[in-house]
Amino acid sequence: MSIKIKLAEKAKDVEKALNDYLVIREPKKLYEAMAHIPLAGGKRLRPVMAQLTCEMVGGESKKAIPFAASLEVIHNFTLVHDDVMDDDDLRHGVAACHTVFGLPTAILAGDSLFAYAFEMIAESNVDDKIKSELVRHTAYTVRRIAEGQQMDINFEEEETVDPELYLEMIRLKTSILFGSAAYGGALIGGKGIEEANELRQMAIWVGLGFQIWDDYLDATATAEVLGKPSGSDIRQGKRTLLVIEALDRTNNKERKELINILDDTNNTDNDVKRAVEIMSNCGALENCREQALEYLNGAKKTIEKYPENGARELLEELLEYMVTRGH
Repeated sequence: MSIKIKLAEKAKDVEKALNDYLVIREPKKLYEAMAHIPLAGGKRLRPVMAQLTCEMVGGESKKAIPFAASLEVIHNFTLVHDDVMDDDDLRHGVAACHTVFGLPTAILAGDSLFAYAFEMIAESNVDDKIKSELVRHTAYTVRRIAEGQQMDINFEEEETVDPELYLEMIRLKTSILFGSAAYGGALIGGKGIEEANELRQMAIWVGLGFQIWDDYLDATATAEVLGKPSGSDIRQGKRTLLVIEALDRTNNKERKELINILDDTNNTDNDVKRAVEIMSNCGALENCREQALEYLNGAKKTIEKYPENGARELLEELLEYMVTRGH
């Protein structure tokens, strides 16, 4: 059975919870907008990570469902607002919320999803002390995601960015919600703060690997694998870690050539091919690939101490899939 089928099977309870929570009511337009992106599908990586972490440490997966569903709702609230900020018309092949329902309703839908996530956590069948910590930690995480998003916006005005600052940005914008999934799953599974934080760090590492691998795939995988045109980051002039590393490593002539391609809004397929060639020749491509795999190995080592059971085995497969998908 493929990992995608296994993940979809594991996510069934979360899918049901999302459908139960996101029912259409009055005012109809608001609730339709709230459900639009979350119910359009997705890999559900964050909720599955929460469930599997809970199970791996000896807890009941069903107890983690409300929290797991809340993470998916938070992830989707950030996507709705990201699409507004970036003025993107599509989200994984589905029309963005603001293009269907209008800008004001999309903003309200994002706000409402954010609020709803805390209602879901409040319905968790866990000890009040754990519930209180889940609420605190989730609120903290969302604030940190906003910091990461602002860093990303700031970077758009820069020709290049310090690699450490870029890694901090993706840690906040992408990885930290994976960290919350493992942290909350461990607490619900009966573990203390210290052990939960160790598992949180594991998930943050794999989240970093996930994003770096995404940048690497964009430059190396086919459109069939990506589900979108390859090299789209290059076409948009994004300063990903791959680009930052390449600009740091290339000589003046190739550096200028790469910047010209990135800044050209009408670049051709040959321009994109040339940009990838520059990144490959200077070692940036291979360096990013190695960094992603290092984060994966660090994450895998963290869970080696747990008993070998179905949950740990599937979690290992999930970590592997996140950082090696498409190759």
